Amino acid sequence: MSVDEIKDFRIFNKWKPDPTAPQLDHVTLVHANNGSGKSTLASLLNPTTSATGWNAGVTVTIEEAGNTRQVTSPDDPCWQNVVVFNHDYIENAVRIKDGTTNALLALGPDAVQRQRDLEKAQAELETVVADLTESQNNIARADRALHARAKAASDEISSSLSHLYGRSYNAANVKKEIETGLDDAARKDIDETALLSRACATQLESLPPLPTTPLAPPVSVHAIRAVLTEVPVASHSEHTDLAPTTRDWLETGIALHDANDPCMFCTGIVTQERLTELQSLLTHAESGLSERARRMAQQLETYDGTVQLWMSSLPRSNAGVYDDLGKTCTEALDTARISGEQLHLAMTNARAALTAKAEDVHATKTFEIPTAYTKADADTKANAVQEDINSEWPTLVIEPLQAVITEHNARTAAFASEKSTATDRYKLFILGSHREQYRAAHTDLAAAHEQQRTLTEESTRLKVLIGDLSGGEFDPGPGVTWLNDELRRLLGRDELQLQVLDDRNYSITRYGAKVDHLSEGEKTALALLHFLGSLDDKGRDTQKLCVVIDDPISSLDSDIAFGVSAALWGYLLGILNCRCGNDETCRCRAGKRMRVDQLILFTHNFDFFRHWSNQLDRLPANLFNNNSGLSYVQLELRPRWRTTTGTDPHRVPEWSTFGATGRPYQRPGDDGYKERTRLRSEYHFLFHRCATALTTLHAGSPTADEQMDAESLLPNASRRLLEGFLAHRHPEKMGGKFRDSLKAGLPHDADKPTRVILDTYLNRYSHNEETTMGTTLHRPETPKMLAFVFDYLHRLDPHHFHGMCTALDLDPHQLLPTRTTPYSHEELAGRTLCLDNGCPLAPWQSTPTPSHP
Repeated sequence: MSVDEIKDFRIFNKWKPDPTAPQLDHVTLVHANNGSGKSTLASLLNPTTSATGWNAGVTVTIEEAGNTRQVTSPDDPCWQNVVVFNHDYIENAVRIKDGTTNALLALGPDAVQRQRDLEKAQAELETVVADLTESQNNIARADRALHARAKAASDEISSSLSHLYGRSYNAANVKKEIETGLDDAARKDIDETALLSRACATQLESLPPLPTTPLAPPVSVHAIRAVLTEVPVASHSEHTDLAPTTRDWLETGIALHDANDPCMFCTGIVTQERLTELQSLLTHAESGLSERARRMAQQLETYDGTVQLWMSSLPRSNAGVYDDLGKTCTEALDTARISGEQLHLAMTNARAALTAKAEDVHATKTFEIPTAYTKADADTKANAVQEDINSEWPTLVIEPLQAVITEHNARTAAFASEKSTATDRYKLFILGSHREQYRAAHTDLAAAHEQQRTLTEESTRLKVLIGDLSGGEFDPGPGVTWLNDELRRLLGRDELQLQVLDDRNYSITRYGAKVDHLSEGEKTALALLHFLGSLDDKGRDTQKLCVVIDDPISSLDSDIAFGVSAALWGYLLGILNCRCGNDETCRCRAGKRMRVDQLILFTHNFDFFRHWSNQLDRLPANLFNNNSGLSYVQLELRPRWRTTTGTDPHRVPEWSTFGATGRPYQRPGDDGYKERTRLRSEYHFLFHRCATALTTLHAGSPTADEQMDAESLLPNASRRLLEGFLAHRHPEKMGGKFRDSLKAGLPHDADKPTRVILDTYLNRYSHNEETTMGTTLHRPETPKMLAFVFDYLHRLDPHHFHGMCTALDLDPHQLLPTRTTPYSHEELAGRTLCLDNGCPLAPWQSTPTPSHP
């Protein structure tokens, strides 16, 4: 596998490997400092943990059955054969669960994830159980509120209709009947007081029928008015009781008018006889009119007595009727009495007028007929006389009273049914007034029950999930005996012991006691052993695996570096098989192959890297015959400053072969092998790094990229180089301040400027300086400072300096500062004289020095 392109993921921005960069081999050993992109690169080879990077765009080339193809998708099946051990794996592979008698230890990503899921489910179940308790309390509160609302309605109904319901009507009845209550629109048109009165009414006796209403008056108003206005007239035709001779005379007298015979009617002479006769006739007419008036008055008196008797037989009050009819009954009685009084007054007025007419027939009399005063009467007051003339007798108004009595008697006859109807309707009225509040309380109770149902379902789900996570088939992984043996070998001690506790977990003890904490080294050891022991799990063929190991040794677990290195080597490279399928004892010409198809190992620990580099270079030569799969490459991954068109300078990860250029040499006699051997000391490595950087800067006109590489790299590298040199030169100053070590090497006051320059520059631009985001990297004094570093080494131990240059094939002329004048006495006081005639500074020593043997 090789990485072809990374579009945009962390430090890798529009990144492609340099065309001259070495390719990843079957075994690829990579040394890289922190921040150089090694962990990012390793995570990209595990797409499940670097989805962001793959979304930005990654391309890798893989080899399958002798053919190569490019992969650009994190879902490609090839990733099933790529396994990555890194910090994420450690975090996801070892988990201790506290709170048990024996600490539960989950090993392996699957087991740890199940353990996390189990703990999460258990925590969720605890929350759900607590919520269920609270939900039960909510249901109880909501049920009490609902019952209280129902009881309020039942109490109102019971107290109002105690005659029927009493205590027998309770909240349970309300809950059954509440929805039958009347709505607001229906209740709005109901007189609650009247309805309750009817519902609570007591049955009364039927009322007797009303007295018979008198018939119409015997004399009409018109006839009476005619008599009152009549004038007595003598007319024979109207007096049939006269003697025939008288009637004849009257007829003759009339004829005499034609003959102009004077009479009283025509101014003629009237005889005494005729006067007597005429007087008799007039007296007769007057007595007849008077008699008729008296007779009419007598008839009216008799009728008025009947009316008075009728009025006296009317009920005196509304007593005896149902309460809700009382007002109507009173109004009906008043109406009847008023109508009777009006008729009585009219009769009285008519009788008085008739009596006066009878006494004086020649007088013209009239009388008033009272009527109820109405607005219409007021509006037509001007026509009152005419209306009085045309009016008739007042009418006795008995129908309203008759209607009340009829309704009263009808109620009495149907009292039980009507009272029951009123009672039921009043109950519905009260139920309707409580219905909305009851519905709100019922909704709260339903919501509480729904919450409890949901929580119960969730509790059941979580219990099933916990059962599934706690049971099932045991994840095989590496056996516990193997783990204990390898853990003892890796850690170099045996106080930690694992036992299979159940089908999901191990128990772990330290000297037989419960373990509640593991060091970072112990966690790394457990995770690594599980990783190595699980390579062939799930039916995987290890000969097809690409194994990626990222920084198996951190600063927190450096005490197990050797054990980790041995475990990785032993289980990845130490187990060999013959390509023909037999074990490593086979001697056929097919050649050997390692346990896995490809191994990519990243580390920032130089000792770890050096150890593996040494082991790789010392592998027997016969293992590389017939393309056995044990070809390897040793690389350095370093971020370099690069400038591309239209962009600011930025750091770009690049790798190169460690110890040589181009592809690595695989025979111990080759120059590349020798160079790697020399560089396996970190001190040699740092000396070589600083020297080659200085050589590049002195070689002519370094590019801006080369300048920035040196400026960003060398403060830390040169400081570490001096610290290593001084630790050997002045071990008594180890652990103290850097300036104290510098002063121990050059104690003379004449060297104080050199000490100050080195201390200030290296302290400022190494790890003690804070990065400024907006400041461009520019340290033009870097070449001078590097020259000061090598000059310092040369001052204290020129023999050591020249020996390092010889070992690393370096030219001291390119490392030491140029000088054209002899040293002063003060300068020589703090310097060890160089006895190498080839030293560029030797000629400028004031004291002659013998040639170096």
